[in-house]
Amino acid sequence: MHLEKEIKKHGKRERNYMTDLLKKKLMSADEAVRLISDGAAVHIAGTALVCSPAKIFKSIGDSFLATGHPRDLCIISYGSPDIDAPGYNYFEHMTHKGLLKRVIGGHMGYHQPLFLMIRSNEIEGYNVSQGVLSIMMSEYIAGKDGYLTKVGLRTQQDPRYQGCKLNEGLETEDLVELRVVDGEEYLWYKMIRPDVVVLKASYADVKGNITLEAEPSINDALASAMAARNNGGKVIVYVKALKEEYFNPHIVHIPYFLVDAIIVDPDHVQTAPHLPYSPYFSNEKRCGEEEMRVILDKETKNGARKRDITQKVIARRAAMELYPDAVVNIGIGIPQMVSGEAINLGIDMSSVVTTTETGIIGGVQLPSVFGVSMNADSVYDQASQFRFYEGGGLDIGFLGALEVDAAGNVNVCKKGAYLAGVGGFNFIVHSAKKLVFCFTFMRGSGYNSENGKMVPYDGKETKMVKNVECITMNAGVEFENHKTVLYITERCVFKLKENRLELVEIAPGLDIKKDVLDLLDFKPLIAEDLKEMPQICFEIK
Repeated sequence: MHLEKEIKKHGKRERNYMTDLLKKKLMSADEAVRLISDGAAVHIAGTALVCSPAKIFKSIGDSFLATGHPRDLCIISYGSPDIDAPGYNYFEHMTHKGLLKRVIGGHMGYHQPLFLMIRSNEIEGYNVSQGVLSIMMSEYIAGKDGYLTKVGLRTQQDPRYQGCKLNEGLETEDLVELRVVDGEEYLWYKMIRPDVVVLKASYADVKGNITLEAEPSINDALASAMAARNNGGKVIVYVKALKEEYFNPHIVHIPYFLVDAIIVDPDHVQTAPHLPYSPYFSNEKRCGEEEMRVILDKETKNGARKRDITQKVIARRAAMELYPDAVVNIGIGIPQMVSGEAINLGIDMSSVVTTTETGIIGGVQLPSVFGVSMNADSVYDQASQFRFYEGGGLDIGFLGALEVDAAGNVNVCKKGAYLAGVGGFNFIVHSAKKLVFCFTFMRGSGYNSENGKMVPYDGKETKMVKNVECITMNAGVEFENHKTVLYITERCVFKLKENRLELVEIAPGLDIKKDVLDLLDFKPLIAEDLKEMPQICFEIK
């Protein structure tokens, strides 16, 4: 354990105390899994590729196959528990029949094997907002039995719609209720109590104090650990290494007494497996402008989520909605490219305050891994970020869309056999004065660059439908709240107008009937002063 050097600096009494205290916490992943009892609610306190302790899933699965335990687990994850892609998918070890009973997630990470289990009613599935699950941890610490909010009214979170439920034809517990307080409607979420919390951090000191200094964000590490402690539960933490020192208490994110198991993982991955550790991603160092351009360009082309010229067109047009001193959210997907395209346009980002749900303020977002920002100004817990959003702190929200309907409603949750999840989407929608949705016109549509010209091609099916399958943004609510709502695609731009979509811009050189209107499932309004999308949006190198 390489602790003797530090231990020798202290007296015998303290030396023995430190050694015993740390030793009893140090475990292998297989040993730590024994702390998880049958029927436990296990909170995976990470978001997809950031602070994700997904490796625990393999140890849980191996234990289940060998012993039949633990079984009937409830997995809670405010972000995605894992990603269904080569080199990422640890959750496949959780798909053994009888291992899982229920999954409650803010975002499902496009994990289709998981969705198939839910669709077949093999397990119970709930898509509860990331913001709700995040804030709920801190609410439980204070002994609350639920969480009351206006966020999510008249969407799939509302019991008058799906009430967060993903199963069909299966009676499942109600996790959310509609309540009226002083004549106003609210959603009341029943408290979800963690029996076990699993986290990924950076280092443990000689006493077992934990820091996340080498991670891109801290999520809700402390609140999650405290919630488990106050519920009589267990806290399991992965770290990359032990440090032979006492940490400065100002940098400790989780104090030692909250931690039951520490797993030292020499193969600790900071973000995605294809990315080596970078002090820029954890903001331990600031990145120079030219080096940042190189990183952004590389990750746009070769990252975990490769970005093409079509997405750059959309992100560039979206970036033109920025203005000085605006406080904005950068959502997952194409919006992750907005900051980078703003830089390419020469927009001064120094006066724009960018935020992400995971608790990051400022900086430029990595286009390939959500929740990573370079040159950030502040990194704090995500529950505080969601409370800031809930109170109306945002000027602009840049968001993706799975499908949009004739009334302007947006679905980001699920469509057919495809599952994503609401994530922090509805908190951003609730907060921002202007909403900018960024998505391709059709599923798989885009542009090819041929002889210096941008040539459009169609996709398999339109994303602009008569009625969305699942309402995650209710256009009627946003219209009542006098919000500006834009829908930006590579072919055209729509604006919400009186509960209908109005076509306000079209890409240069396109035929409005053949390339746009004939491919819609409805007839939009057409602006009298229909404009061309700015030519600079299509000057992609």
